[in-house]
Amino acid sequence: MDDIALFAADIPWEPVTAEPHRMSRKVLRSGPDRQPRVALLRLDAGFDMDAHSHAHAENHYVLEGMYEAGGREFPAGSYRFVTKHSQHGPFRSPSGAVLLVVWED
Repeated sequence: MDDIALFAADIPWEPVTAEPHRMSRKVLRSGPDRQPRVALLRLDAGFDMDAHSHAHAENHYVLEGMYEAGGREFPAGSYRFVTKHSQHGPFRSPSGAVLLVVWED
């Protein structure tokens, strides 16, 4: 893999089309399968998503705002690790949030 250097402000937000939940992203790094591995996720005010699971573990770091998962609040500065195949959520963000998300195998 080559080194990557970029300025996130130069990357436009793109809607996450697979999830109609008022969420957009900036992909910072993709894996060999072309799936995002590191991304900024923007949850718009009123964001609402049911519980779900993934084939990859997830690291969440809240940069701005606050989101709720499974009835627990995660304000700016919070870190959360979710193991692969683990059911997590439901998710809510009444006022919106920006997260750095890193997916692991």
